[in-house]
Amino acid sequence: MTACKRSGVMISMVVAMSMSTSIGCTGDMMEDDMGSVGLALQLAPGVTVNTINWTINNSITGFTRSSSFSVRFSNIVSFLAGAIPQATGYTIALNAVSVDGSFTCTGAAGFAITAGTSTPVNLTLNCSTASAGQGTVVVNGTTQICANLDSLSAAPLETAVNTTISLAATASVGSLTPTFAWTATAGTFSDAASATPVFTCPATPGPVVISVTASPSATSCNTVFSRSVTVTCDAVAPTFTNLYAGIISARCVSCHRPGSSGVTVGLLDMSTQAAAYANLVGVNAQGIGAGSSGITCASVTPPLVRVIPGDAADSLLFSKVHSKLIGALAPCGSPMPLGGAAPPLTAAEIDVITGWIGGGALNN
Repeated sequence: MTACKRSGVMISMVVAMSMSTSIGCTGDMMEDDMGSVGLALQLAPGVTVNTINWTINNSITGFTRSSSFSVRFSNIVSFLAGAIPQATGYTIALNAVSVDGSFTCTGAAGFAITAGTSTPVNLTLNCSTASAGQGTVVVNGTTQICANLDSLSAAPLETAVNTTISLAATASVGSLTPTFAWTATAGTFSDAASATPVFTCPATPGPVVISVTASPSATSCNTVFSRSVTVTCDAVAPTFTNLYAGIISARCVSCHRPGSSGVTVGLLDMSTQAAAYANLVGVNAQGIGAGSSGITCASVTPPLVRVIPGDAADSLLFSKVHSKLIGALAPCGSPMPLGGAAPPLTAAEIDVITGWIGGGALNN
């Protein structure tokens, strides 16, 4: 594969698949001011090329020469380049493309030329896959701690309007302390940020969806951090037991008990269920306070009856609580519950009173 021509000094390069070989010409073939270089090249196994391109440059002298040669039918690859002026600072660069186009091979090495001698150069072609049509991506990542809602409880799941349901939730967030947020389609919470709030049913009967979300969380979290439960808030049966337990004891007894104004001025004791029934049904009003109406209940003629079985509209109990709900004056004394800070009974609560009286004001 090697040829030395007497017409000029040649550069020799040998390319082998398994070993590097230097090939040169004898001194009697060199011109006095010229030299040659022998180059050994190792290709990676499995990389086949048909043509190798080469360029010799010298940035100091400005010398440059380029060419190419075929290695299609060679087991080793060699070429000779002659008539290279004596100088330092030479660089030879080779490039080739594999037959299947999947590899691009490049290599370079530096050398110097001494007149009348052959300079061997060892060079390796580095072959890499083509990257056309490819690019890079820079990923900036952030972290998100995700809470897991472990449990949700509600007891009872069914109760009357304006009554309470106990709630509880637990969550795990590693070493962090979870926070909670409760919501509902109706009704109220004692503390919507507590893990164990008390929920109060609304005045209107029907199903209510209660939901809780644990934090920290985000839409990217794949944990369960939000859950819901449906509770039922039923209308209260208009019995006197329900009326006393849900309304009178909660809204009236604080005043209508011995020692308080509801007894000392209103002369109506409802401190127990038995006392309330005995002092309401068929009993004339006896209050001695004029209140916002300017009229004492004891002075009205004919007497006003506190509860008339079967006739809610003419019962003083109904008139007192209904007047506060609609913002009107009571027939005597003041609307009930007493006091500007005390909210009126709800329409649903008044419906229980109406239903009980309309049903005969039974002691049931």
